[in-house]
Amino acid sequence: MKKIAMIMEANKRAFACTRASWFLKKIQEMEEEISIYIFRSAGAWTLDLNYNIGEYNIYHLPDLTEFDGIILDVNSIHQRENYGCGAAAWEYIVNAARQSGKPVLSLANRIEGFYHVGIDNYAAMRLMMEHVFQVHGCRNFWFIMGPKDNYENGQRIQAVTDYLKEHDVPCGDDRFYCESFEIRSGYRGFLKLYEIHGEHPEAIICGNDEIAVGVCKAAEEMGFSVPGDFIVTGFDNFDKASYFSPRITTIDQQQKMLVDKGMELFSRVWRGEAVEECCYTKAEGVFWDSCGCQTDVQIDLAEHVRKDILLEAEQSDFEEAIKMLEYELLYCETPEQMYEKILNGLDSLQCEGMYLVLDENIEDFQNAADGSLEDIAQLSGKGRFHETGYPVRMKKVFIDPKSGKVSMEMKSRKELFYAHETDKRSKEYLFLPLHFSRYTVGYIVIVNAVYLMENRYLNKMMSTIMTSMENFYRNKRLEYINRQLQEISMRDAMTGLYNRLGYQNRACHIFSENKEKSQDLSILFIDMDRLKYMNDTFGHECGDLAIKITAEAILRYRPDDAVAIRMGGDEFLVVLPKMQPEEIEKIVTNIRTDIDANAKIHKLPCELSISTGSINTDMRNGKELDDYVRMADEIMYQEKSAKKKQRK
Repeated sequence: MKKIAMIMEANKRAFACTRASWFLKKIQEMEEEISIYIFRSAGAWTLDLNYNIGEYNIYHLPDLTEFDGIILDVNSIHQRENYGCGAAAWEYIVNAARQSGKPVLSLANRIEGFYHVGIDNYAAMRLMMEHVFQVHGCRNFWFIMGPKDNYENGQRIQAVTDYLKEHDVPCGDDRFYCESFEIRSGYRGFLKLYEIHGEHPEAIICGNDEIAVGVCKAAEEMGFSVPGDFIVTGFDNFDKASYFSPRITTIDQQQKMLVDKGMELFSRVWRGEAVEECCYTKAEGVFWDSCGCQTDVQIDLAEHVRKDILLEAEQSDFEEAIKMLEYELLYCETPEQMYEKILNGLDSLQCEGMYLVLDENIEDFQNAADGSLEDIAQLSGKGRFHETGYPVRMKKVFIDPKSGKVSMEMKSRKELFYAHETDKRSKEYLFLPLHFSRYTVGYIVIVNAVYLMENRYLNKMMSTIMTSMENFYRNKRLEYINRQLQEISMRDAMTGLYNRLGYQNRACHIFSENKEKSQDLSILFIDMDRLKYMNDTFGHECGDLAIKITAEAILRYRPDDAVAIRMGGDEFLVVLPKMQPEEIEKIVTNIRTDIDANAKIHKLPCELSISTGSINTDMRNGKELDDYVRMADEIMYQEKSAKKKQRK
């Protein structure tokens, strides 16, 4: 079994997903047993730097040395000049591929040391210039192109620049507009260049078909006709070119030939044959309405409309499924419920299987939470999740085929990476990043995902899943931090015991619950002896130390299910499950012994002792906790009064 790693950046360019699906289909047609692992990011479609960091981290997941071949389709990830994470991701994956020692095929971008299959963008654009220059006699041009730092775009710009210089035609910077490969780039580019020149040219050469559509739209809104007033050309020959009106003159890259050549290259390399580093596929000019040419090619518009209607219905069903998934995820109470909804929530995906591999911290809502303002501000990542790479151990979450229930297993990251290889059949595995902004929380694996790749539902699906998971995690973290803050507000700063607010919220609540169940409690009231004398004679530092020693003794010997409270100054209260008098007396004796021992250790300048009073409740008589506290206080006061008489 051969294994190919395909590293791709999908963004919004439709053909990136289409090209991947063609590779999947080509592998299915081949007689060799080949599995392809697709690691797909979608960072370049957004300007959010933190989001892109989280997307591109998926490239750190595979160990490329363990594959038999590598395909790089990442030409667009470093096109955002002001967002360096794309350039860093491109540099990382290129270096990792180079160091793997495996055959690497780079698509649409010549990279030193790698095989390259694609069209000759330079020659193809010269072909277009030759047609417009010679056949249509154009000499006045504008050029609305893609990103300046895109390899393909750079080759096309170089071609038109060289061609015009060779023919002594003006080609200054004021005739170029470079932005993106999207329709809005063509629209804005036309308006900008018209503002500069005040009149239209004879021909507008565009970096691709989408840009050309944008130009035609802007021209129409301004009252111009294409090709009546000027020629417009595109590049790529996708559906927008052939079904738009006017049909766009373009360059056919013959992408399927690229896929065939790419897989043929791998087969020859695996057989040990010598292979040329660069293989250009044939590009052809398609000269249609937007330049005024006539063609014998017939376009079945009715069939296109039919497919479009069916696609719209399918997308509508998918949108409904996504809305339902969003709604159901909103009301999940536990991580298990959320995982089940994600894995079962989209029946329309038509894939063989799907599972999650997660950082275990995604369920540790209490991790590193101290209730500080900094912690609250970093609810979704800092100190808990990776920004680069993945944890050593991770958790696989999947639907058990026998029970139909969510199952989980913890293993090393490497074991989980290959856990899906349950048989020797050729398969496609799609790896998609899961992240909260820049912080990676895991990834999704989808088995046999041709359908998803072709229909481009992935962005919407992943956005829904990640947003829901992050909101769930943040809400659980907030709940925990709020509990922590509430707990802090109920604690006495000096002793760590509950304060008067804690008495109201905890002790009174426990009393009410036990009263409803008719379960009695024991109330122990403790008062320090001669605290005022200590403060007046030896200073408040001595008194504070005495309070701490007393509180530590109470905490040490109270039962785990008892609530200890500093009622104020030198008064303490312990609310316990009902105990016999001898059991309470044992607790009091232990507290007194501990206080005496620690007073000597800390060298208190005077004796430290306590007076106590205890009482058991009777939940049938209608008394409240305050009533029993007063009763225990009175019993304590009797002991304290007796001690005063002895001292006299």
